[in-house]
Amino acid sequence: MTDDSPEFETAFIIAMRKDGSFFATVDVSTEFTIERRATRQDVKRGTQDILEVIQQGDLTAMIMTQIRAEEQSETEKATSSIRQALSEKGIM
Repeated sequence: MTDDSPEFETAFIIAMRKDGSFFATVDVSTEFTIERRATRQDVKRGTQDILEVIQQGDLTAMIMTQIRAEEQSETEKATSSIRQALSEKGIM
């Protein structure tokens, strides 16, 4: 960086693919070719699209956590029932 370069704490890039979908990366050294300047609408759509992906990912993570907890709970219930049945039969 030169002395004139602004300093930032962090950076990321949101780019629109030719098919209109958006791509985000924290690797600011990613090489790509830009065909045109971004419009205000591009920026708005891109940030909304990436935010939706993040929120969906967060929602997916929350749902998966709940599913895993329920599965674990069911497994623990089954294990407990089996142990109790074996104990009642004097096996454990």
